[in-house]
Parts: sequence; structure tokens; C-alpha cells
Amino acid sequence: MTETADTALVLDEGRTERDVTERRFTVDRPAEPVPGILWTPEGATGPRPLVLFGHGGTQGKRAVNILALARRMVRHHGFAAAAIDQPFHGDRRPDDERTMSVEERRERLGRRMFGRDRAAVVDQAVGDWTAVLDALQGLDDVGTAGPVGYWGLSMGSHFGVPFVAGEPRIAAAVLGLFGWSPTRGQEGLDDLARHVTVPVLFLVQWDDEIVARDSALQLFDLLGSADKTLHAHPGRHVEVPRDENDAAEAHFARHLSPGPTPAQGT
Repeated sequence: MTETADTALVLDEGRTERDVTERRFTVDRPAEPVPGILWTPEGATGPRPLVLFGHGGTQGKRAVNILALARRMVRHHGFAAAAIDQPFHGDRRPDDERTMSVEERRERLGRRMFGRDRAAVVDQAVGDWTAVLDALQGLDDVGTAGPVGYWGLSMGSHFGVPFVAGEPRIAAAVLGLFGWSPTRGQEGLDDLARHVTVPVLFLVQWDDEIVARDSALQLFDLLGSADKTLHAHPGRHVEVPRDENDAAEAHFARHLSPGPTPAQGT
């Protein structure tokens, strides 16, 4: 276990599988420690691009789609990748919610995300990401020289839009499965979206039962990026095609790679 006093980062020794080293970490924060996972190439030294992954509602830092894409960014491109448990999720899940069904959890999370405490929850999540980014960039095998990407769908976009809008170190983002509506307690989100100016790949599920299609299209339209691409697929909220991992990987490789993209492995 390694502890860095100036960033309050505690990082374990980790394990390596198929050339990817996975290390768990915690970053100290005023409300509570933030747990996460860092993936880097085996034996990595020196700075490199970093992609941050924000999971969806009821998920956690080890969501299947995050694990797959994070490892691909490391193995295929030599990037670092990191994911955290966002507020009220994973190792931060309140004890009284551990026996709830997914439907009960989703209902409670909806009240948090769009209720009177929404601004405080968003501020906490954005502050968590900023602290985590500060801490990880203090590591020799991540560093401050490489550009940073952000990937976050659904709740990952709820927190990701304000984070990307206000964080100058972010150079590219994948967002989506989220929308903007002036009647849903999202005051200020439209202005934040206009401040997202990095290249964005935005995903929409055409038959989404959680996020209204019109609200997702409105959010895409509000994004201030001159370079933004919309991918829409038939299907429900959780039915994003696996091919979108290929698209996300290509998006980050194109915008974060310091030079020509290396040939992909297996």
C-alpha cells in the first residue's frame, strides 16, 4: 500500500493480467473517502493520457462496460484509465439501500438526482472527480503531461457534463443516455452544456424508457463543441450496442494519442 501525503491518495500494489496492472485506490475527501481503480500498462513509467470513467445509476466502478473499455485503452494504446464509485454507489452505497431492488434504488436515486438536493450531489461528484484527477496526475506513471478524457453515460453524464464543462484538463469526452428538460429540476444544465467545448461522442437510445428522446437530443444540441457526433440506436436504456466500445476507443485514441495510433492487439 502506497500513501501520498500531499494528495491524500492511498494506492495498493495491485495485480497484473494480460499486460494490464489494476490497482485500487482511495482519495480523501471532506464528506467521505472516494474509492476507485486505476489501470496502467504493466511496468509503465512516465506520463501518459488518462481516461476517467463515470458509471451509471445503480452501478459501480467495476461495471462490465467500464472494465472492458478501460482495459482496451490501456492494452491497445498505452493509456491509463480510472473509475470511481460515485456518490451513493458501490462501496459508498448507504447501508439501508443494500437490500433494495434495482427498481427501488432507481426511484431513490431519481429523487436525489432531480430533487431539492440535486445541486449538492452534483457539486460533491464534480469535486470528487477533481480531487481524483489531481491525485492521479501526481503519480509518475500518469503525470500531468498527457491529455485527459472523460467517459460517462446516464448518471455518468449527469455528473460528467458539469465536470467536463469546468475542467480545462479534459480534452475529449463520451457522453449520453442523458438529457435536458427545463421542467425537470435541471436549472443551469443548459448553460453548463454550452461550456462543453471539447470533442464529444454522444449516445442516444431511441426507445429509452428512462431518458426521453427529445431531452437527449436537446442536450446534444446545447453542447458547445464544434466537434460533436451523435450515435443513435434502437433499443432501451441499457441496450447500447457493444460496437459503441469500438467507437469510444477510436474517439479517445484520435483525440488523446500523442502520435500515430498503435495497431490494436487482441
